[in-house]
Amino acid sequence: MATYHLPQWQMADLPPITTNLSDFREFREEQFVFVDKTALICNLIRESKVSLYRPRRFGKTLLLSTIRELYTNGTKNFEGLAIHDLWQRPCCPVISLSLFGLSNHETFEQDLCALLRDAFAQAGFVDALSIKTDNIIYLTAELDLLRGQQDIVILVDECDFPLSANLNNPEAFARNQNILRLFYAWERDLDNLEFIMFTGIGRYQESTLFSGQDIVDVSFEPMYANLLGYTQEELESYFAPHISAAASLLKISEEQLLDDLKRQYYGFCFDRDAEIAVYNPIDINNFFLQVIEYPESAPVFGSYWMNSANSEPLLLKFLERNKTGLAFLDDVKDQGVWIFQYDLNNVFTFDNKLHFPVLMTQTGYFTIKQAINNSPSSFSRIYACSFPNQEIELAYGKIFVRYLTQSHRRHSEHDKWLRQETENLRQALGEQDMAQVVNVLNVFLCAIPYDLRANAKEVAYRTFIGWCLQSSAERKVRSEALNNSSSSDLEFTLNDCSYVIELKLLTQQQQQDPQNAANLAAAAQQQVYDRGYDFNDQDGSDTKHYGLALVVSEHSRQIEYWRYFDGSNVIAESAVAPVSVENSPEQSQ
Repeated sequence: MATYHLPQWQMADLPPITTNLSDFREFREEQFVFVDKTALICNLIRESKVSLYRPRRFGKTLLLSTIRELYTNGTKNFEGLAIHDLWQRPCCPVISLSLFGLSNHETFEQDLCALLRDAFAQAGFVDALSIKTDNIIYLTAELDLLRGQQDIVILVDECDFPLSANLNNPEAFARNQNILRLFYAWERDLDNLEFIMFTGIGRYQESTLFSGQDIVDVSFEPMYANLLGYTQEELESYFAPHISAAASLLKISEEQLLDDLKRQYYGFCFDRDAEIAVYNPIDINNFFLQVIEYPESAPVFGSYWMNSANSEPLLLKFLERNKTGLAFLDDVKDQGVWIFQYDLNNVFTFDNKLHFPVLMTQTGYFTIKQAINNSPSSFSRIYACSFPNQEIELAYGKIFVRYLTQSHRRHSEHDKWLRQETENLRQALGEQDMAQVVNVLNVFLCAIPYDLRANAKEVAYRTFIGWCLQSSAERKVRSEALNNSSSSDLEFTLNDCSYVIELKLLTQQQQQDPQNAANLAAAAQQQVYDRGYDFNDQDGSDTKHYGLALVVSEHSRQIEYWRYFDGSNVIAESAVAPVSVENSPEQSQ
């Protein structure tokens, strides 16, 4: 893409963008930027009965609104879009409903019946409002009589919400599940059904909502992998003037801006072949909306999807239910957790336990990064799943540190404690005060309850320390960063300084000799020198390179010795007394 900058007066001419509208007709009337996916809708309609699952804020509601408009008014509002010359289906009544907000198991059947009556009335069957029953079986039988042989379309948004909202309440989950079985069985078996589509976030194969039926789940079909979300090509095409304007405000080239956007927001993959990836629309729309609304200010790379999805409370609930400990950390941050393709269809294991990595993948916090093998069978194909992009990784790291230190379960003073210690670590890193860096890291390590650090290996401590550094510095910390000869434990760059951190484990037997901790630190320093790591990176820049050796005690599970050095000398080193349990935040409640 060519690099050019828009004059200030042209900023007002940028095509408008919305971040909170999901009605197709309003999109067209207000002339908002609309990434044309309509050609794929023709293929989708041919499937007749489909389900599609995507994380929140990916545009599922707008997709259903687009289909509703086609069946309601034909192509009169589709001028200039691909489907305008392709659509040949007849208009017919559309029963459109969203189950979002329906979670109370005590009133669920009553609420569902009211929603269904309203949906039929809005589709033209106004007598549905006079059907006085809150029994889903009786209501659907009456609705069948009401519509007769009329062809209809049914669109159900948030089809999983009554279940997803009750993952931590088995009784409510089961009661809502039983009612949904009856409701979906009626929909699937309808005669004169022109088209039916379900959209949602979580798939629950054990709920048997769709078993024995010809519902086609297209969620991981390569043909529909980019049905929702923006591809790289779509970003550069539909948002070309916005890219130029944003680059101008940021005083960088368009190529640099595209690299930054890709690193921050790209990477969601819904392709069983693990080849097609997309951006979440809410991130891109929010980023470029700043250029339109604040044409004199540089846009900010915010955590738009994470914030809009109310992610922190939800993630903390997931982590709490799963009892996720330190042992889970390393796989996620490095090579990713491995998941069978078949398991992606169900967040519950065969023994009815929550499959945490699958839940994280369905909800968008993890995504497919690569296919480990190319087996044609969904029972044997394996995916490595991890964070889609930097936005989610950085935000997730802060949440994980909060969970592991259990500050979310304590008095508000402990949240204040966590924020203060995070700020202390940030300040110490900026001032290169490694004694204080180690002190704060030990405070974090001490705060982890025993049950969450049980069975943790050395690599788990490395990863947790990486999360703490990343959350404080707000910079990506690389684990096991490779060079030509080996890999370092942790690497990151801050304030034109590059840091390599090497960890060593001090066993209980070694701890009997006080000199062993210093010897391990010296060995870590020599390892950095011998293997090069970042110290041998001659990039011609003014970047300064430093190393930090951390010796973690197997007994105290804290750092008991550290050494800070540059390319030739030891700058500082010290033994460290472990933080006492009495002084930890866990004991100061």
